[in-house]
Amino acid sequence: MNNLSALLATTVVWMCRAAAVAAAINALELLAMHRALSDRGIWRAPLLAASWGVWRRLLGARAFRAVLLSQLMLAAAMAAVPGTTTGCLAAAGLAFTAYLSAVRFRGNVNGGSDAMLFTVLAGLTVAQLPHVPGVVHEGGVLYIAMQLTLSYVRAGLVKAKERSWWSGRALAGFLALPAYGVPAWVPRRKPEHQRLLRVASVGVIGFECLAPLAWLDPLACLVLMAVAVAFHATTAALFGLNRFLLAWTAALPALWYAVHRVG
Repeated sequence: MNNLSALLATTVVWMCRAAAVAAAINALELLAMHRALSDRGIWRAPLLAASWGVWRRLLGARAFRAVLLSQLMLAAAMAAVPGTTTGCLAAAGLAFTAYLSAVRFRGNVNGGSDAMLFTVLAGLTVAQLPHVPGVVHEGGVLYIAMQLTLSYVRAGLVKAKERSWWSGRALAGFLALPAYGVPAWVPRRKPEHQRLLRVASVGVIGFECLAPLAWLDPLACLVLMAVAVAFHATTAALFGLNRFLLAWTAALPALWYAVHRVG
């Protein structure tokens, strides 16, 4: 096994374990919402079932609970034996439960984080397929790396088009939204905070738009990965977006393989 093959195998192992944690946390969060998912809750079956189609029998209150429990077991299996045929089947099963969850709620439960986790799981399914050439496994990991890079660039370009992001007003607006429950000590309102918010906003735009540089140099890749983890950890702490931290952390190792593969 050459160095690149060994790196690919290691990358798949770490991504499987990180994605397993993300999938398990997602399942536990939804299991904790059992009252909201019951036939008397806000996500009750009679309200949503018309859009479930052929999956109707899997998405009622009791059936969906079984789906979530199976998601926990599949996550444990993928974490236990990553890089194997069992790991491949577990990744495929987790991707299917993620799809069922999106059908159940008529869209992603937590926006882009659920879409990214599905992308990771789909890529890991390909990256663990048995009896296929190594280039197929590479393709699964590189696909995740490309989607990860595009997610940053797209978000950065959207922000870069808005003056409110360059000035810091957009970030201040997000921090002020009561739905996120941002701690009161976080700077957001006073005039002296505007410069700090402007610097933070420009930093986020720069980090996201420069993400493709991670493909060109290992040091640049390490820096971007460190900044990405810090960024997602901060958004999790301030806004409660823990799913974003988990999903993107599961995807980031793909970049480390990509820069070595391209180089």
